[in-house]
Amino acid sequence: MENMNQLTKEELLSCLDLAKVLTSELESDMLFDVILKKLSGMIPASNWSLLLLDHDSGELYFKVTVDLEIEKIKNIRLKPGEGIAGQVALNQEPIIISDVTQNDNFNDSIDNFTGFTTRSIMCVPLIFRGKTLGVLEAVNPDRIDENALALLVIIAKYTAIAVENMVKYDHIKNLSLKDDLTGLYNTRFLYQRLNKIIEQSHQTGDHFSLIFIDIDNFKKIVDTHGHLNGSLVIHEVAQAILSTLHDPAFGVSYGGDEFVVVLPGFNSQQVKHKAEEIRKTISRTVYLSKQGLDIRLTGSFGIATYPEDGKNITELLGLADRAMFNVKYLGKNAVG
Repeated sequence: MENMNQLTKEELLSCLDLAKVLTSELESDMLFDVILKKLSGMIPASNWSLLLLDHDSGELYFKVTVDLEIEKIKNIRLKPGEGIAGQVALNQEPIIISDVTQNDNFNDSIDNFTGFTTRSIMCVPLIFRGKTLGVLEAVNPDRIDENALALLVIIAKYTAIAVENMVKYDHIKNLSLKDDLTGLYNTRFLYQRLNKIIEQSHQTGDHFSLIFIDIDNFKKIVDTHGHLNGSLVIHEVAQAILSTLHDPAFGVSYGGDEFVVVLPGFNSQQVKHKAEEIRKTISRTVYLSKQGLDIRLTGSFGIATYPEDGKNITELLGLADRAMFNVKYLGKNAVG
């Protein structure tokens, strides 16, 4: 199957060229774009897809495709063994299928969803040190023979190494941008990301909003229960905030008992509703119950929306901060 002697000189050189790129590229967006562009040039097909394995759920999901809109299929998940890709991921063996109508494992649900017509498939697993990372799939390839599959198997080996390197790189990068205590992002990430969001919002005309949160009377918790329990409370507050958020929204540990929530796409009315949701979640949560305690908290909230409340980071954070302090002055546990 993987006989390199059957490959042409041009194919072998293309493999080496791709290997150099893949093993040096760590940024995920660039990496996956390079993989499929190179593959579509080496083995033309109606569509190429790269699916990665979610190791928490064991399911495959579409990371990137050629000629299919990723937004349409990004939420599709394939269970272990489901469809051709699921079989390849589960069994860790490549497959050639020249006529999918003659294969019992073929699942036409994606075709039905996208309007695409699958006739033939070549699919190979991405394996690193015995662990399945995902699969590469060529749909309706121009070539469907043992040589083409051998070429794809070689490419998959380099791709698996590249994906593993990328995962490790992303993990290390995330560690530098996250707060150890809360698991939320830190202020370094906040300012980096806000600059990008402001630039994008300026170009598209979209809104986005901020929520500044300060936990009321937190010093009393520390004075009563100690600094260790105080830190545990902060962690549990962060988890309460996270439970209300969905991508692309994110939370930030701003320091001590202060938090910032960033809500891309939220206007001034939507951010008020979200702030109220977070306020109620914080106040309804029982803290340190595992330690046998029954601690209740409230928070003071300040909000700001781009562009009406400010057009740069300083203006937006400043307004949200002042609104939060005004809430504290007027009696706490409210949104201002």
